[in-house]
Amino acid sequence: MQGINRKVSTKIWQTLLALVVFVLIWWFLSALMGAKFLPSPLQTVEAFFRRLSAPYGMNHVWDSFYRVIVGTSLGAIIGIVFGVASHYIKVVGVAVRSVIFPLLQSVPTICWALIFVLWLGFNGAPPILSIIVASAPFFIINTWEGMKELDTNLVEMASSYTRRSLKILRKIVMPMLYPYIFAASKSGFMIAWKVIIPAEIFGAHSGMGYMVHLAYGAFNIDDVFGWALAFAAILIFFDYGVFNFIDRKFVRKWKPLELKRS
Repeated sequence: MQGINRKVSTKIWQTLLALVVFVLIWWFLSALMGAKFLPSPLQTVEAFFRRLSAPYGMNHVWDSFYRVIVGTSLGAIIGIVFGVASHYIKVVGVAVRSVIFPLLQSVPTICWALIFVLWLGFNGAPPILSIIVASAPFFIINTWEGMKELDTNLVEMASSYTRRSLKILRKIVMPMLYPYIFAASKSGFMIAWKVIIPAEIFGAHSGMGYMVHLAYGAFNIDDVFGWALAFAAILIFFDYGVFNFIDRKFVRKWKPLELKRS
């Protein structure tokens, strides 16, 4: 126990040291280049709180968060359906491998955002659709790989007790896919926050990306860095807080023993 506590303490101090060094370098470059080109850490933090405390500031954060959640959730549903179906239906498997997955992976997300804007105009739909297109491949490939790693003996044993395929899928197959789906959820969620910026710039009248666009148009570099800090804070909170907590409390019990040991 003492060894574990010592490792945790060392990791915390190393993280704090790295953060202090990063801030000092940032401060030095800001003084060297001038605040007009690179705001100092203090100016960035002030802009961060100023933007969030401004009227409707949190509304823009909520709009972006809502689009990310909806887009990632729909991308998860689509990706999981195609990933599972590709294992059982050969035609779907061929379509996923040769058309759907390569198409979603090869076309840049910014191109999809522009297409959706041309189709649907400036509203909340283009950013959501852009996130769906960006996140769905993660769920397709992770579910696909998970289906290949299924314990076939366990599935066959379940088939001897019931002929209901949906029950086997819900009770046996899906729990074994939880670690793969969780990994896809984490990757898809992180990518969604990177996609939402250009998607909202080109296809929305609200959201954090839209506010970055306004700050850029007004040559207000403090606000650009302030909104960038808001994005970073959200990603760090979910990566080290929410996803780590879910992994420890709920996901690890579904992992194979050899993965837990590793």
